[in-house]
Amino acid sequence: MRGFGHVDTWVFDLDNTLYPASCRLFDQIDVKMGEFVSRLLNVEYTEAKRRQKEMFYKYGTTLRGLMTEHGITPDDFLDYVHDIDHSPVPPNTALDEALHALPGRKLIFTNGTV
Repeated sequence: MRGFGHVDTWVFDLDNTLYPASCRLFDQIDVKMGEFVSRLLNVEYTEAKRRQKEMFYKYGTTLRGLMTEHGITPDDFLDYVHDIDHSPVPPNTALDEALHALPGRKLIFTNGTV
């Protein structure tokens, strides 16, 4: 690759970057966050979504709000909300070939736990 020979490490964001947002994986996560909050607080789903969004805006993330206001540990929440169906992500041969063609290490960052 001309102009990139000096690069020995590539860092990529996975979420809605290496796969298209049109796969709507976050929609599944958003539903699961509402379910988690509903069960934790013993409230209806619509009330849970309201509270979840409230925590998101107040603390920057739903998880931070749950930790601060309800003392949860991250693992239970993250394991639950990231247990989703990945089948909407189609194989992408062109992307696979392009990534393999890059010299050096490739690192992928994600908020996911799976």
